[in-house]
Amino acid sequence: MARDQGRRRVRHGHHRRRQRDHDHQLHLLSPAVRTELAAVPQAEHVHVRLDPETVTAAYVRQRRRFAAWVATLDEATLASRTRCAKWTVADVLLHGCDVDGWMRSIWSGTLPLDTFDPRTTPHESVMTGRSIADREVRDRYVASAEAMAADVAASAPDRWGLPSLVPAGPVPWWMSLLHVLYDSSLHERDARLPLGLAAAHDPDEETVVLAWSLAIVGLFGSDELDAIVAGVRVTAGAGLVTVAPVGDARDAGVPVLRGDPAVVSDALSGRGSLDDALDGHPAIVHRLGSLARFFTTPL
Repeated sequence: MARDQGRRRVRHGHHRRRQRDHDHQLHLLSPAVRTELAAVPQAEHVHVRLDPETVTAAYVRQRRRFAAWVATLDEATLASRTRCAKWTVADVLLHGCDVDGWMRSIWSGTLPLDTFDPRTTPHESVMTGRSIADREVRDRYVASAEAMAADVAASAPDRWGLPSLVPAGPVPWWMSLLHVLYDSSLHERDARLPLGLAAAHDPDEETVVLAWSLAIVGLFGSDELDAIVAGVRVTAGAGLVTVAPVGDARDAGVPVLRGDPAVVSDALSGRGSLDDALDGHPAIVHRLGSLARFFTTPL
């Protein structure tokens, strides 16, 4: 009995600490925003203080923008190398089609894969599709991106809380959409930047992608984390990760690291140096590098 009571005290203590973390972040936001975000469906292990309407709109813009460029690509460009060491532009597009198919299955209530390792499963799936001609991959991607964008554009708030799944675990539907946007936005940059093409600048997209990047980072590693990174606060500890855009707001005692949101998101996922992307606080920069180390450490 005493042991059970001790467990309850620990669980209740963790719950109270997590609630304080939420309240601490939310007080940096305006009262109207706090009230609105309090009703947004969240996952058990990660809370993302974003407006789902902002996420859905950014998703639709990004998918249609990327697809419009992809539709113009010739065979030479499709065969070009990307920032993904093993992938061409066509491979990136094939991965995009794979992700769309997986998410359609998940959203319909079916698990598309028995197991998933983000370091190996995407590449293995791309390898199985390499027999498809690059131009066919291009056309399939354009059609898939538009179908997904149209589906999301037609979605109403009653869809936001439906159960879904991402590599980080069970999440509400709108948060799985955020994960797909994160993946698609990074891969758009993977394809365009090595070709010497400028990346699109969409402040809302950059903010929500950074927020999800930090949420994933918070789930990696055992060290606690509390910092404002390029305008987004991330708190990790006691079994819960919380992220919230705070802009220029500051909270006494919370370290602030400055950087370009898109460049920081790149570096958080192993595309570039975090030391170069962020200023100051070496110990926090090291903690933020947990996801990049996960992806870049040989298996």
